[in-house]
Amino acid sequence: MTKLTSIVGALVVALCVAAAPSLAVAQIYTYETPTGELLITTEPRSDLKLRNKVSGDHNSSRISAPRDRKAVASTPRPAAPTNRPSFSQRENSYDDIIREAAAAFDVPFGFVKAIIRIESGFQFDATSPVGAMGLMQLMPRTAASLDVTDAYNPRQNIFGGAKFLRILIDRYDGDINLILSAYNAGDVAVRRYDGIPYPKTRQYVASVYHWYQIYGAAEENL
Repeated sequence: MTKLTSIVGALVVALCVAAAPSLAVAQIYTYETPTGELLITTEPRSDLKLRNKVSGDHNSSRISAPRDRKAVASTPRPAAPTNRPSFSQRENSYDDIIREAAAAFDVPFGFVKAIIRIESGFQFDATSPVGAMGLMQLMPRTAASLDVTDAYNPRQNIFGGAKFLRILIDRYDGDINLILSAYNAGDVAVRRYDGIPYPKTRQYVASVYHWYQIYGAAEENL
């Protein structure tokens, strides 16, 4: 169990892989402990007060990745808009692609969408000061390793990002803390600190998890 301190208070994230071997199908429970902390776990607890329950994904079965990667990557890159859409207009613009990628790589829809929100604010042409690109802010070397030839193409970017998340989910046995820490700060930093490496990474993990719950619940209610 790893403590995760966010702006709003202490948040404890613990995923039990033995009880839920895949992040994509886990039921995630939020309990309040006697000390007032939040315990987030895939294990049902009868001794604590239940605050919330979110399904890891609305799909109950695993869907294999498409064989034809070139077909996935063939969508032309859209031109930059003259009048940039507002955040509310962008927020749901990529839901269909997110659903496809989430199903293809067996990653929760809400998890992918939450990362896009925090990474780029749903701006397909976003570029960070260190060179991370597109909706899921893929670094050039990472994008190349995922067969992403145009990281500003929304479809390529989201499929590449979902594939990368699948790799991290398998590598870290579904531990959200470590998955998001590695996505944000890199594997080397996670190994060096044996967990969440930096305060800004703790805030990142908390922010993504917050929106994962919201988007996951909204998808379940469709």
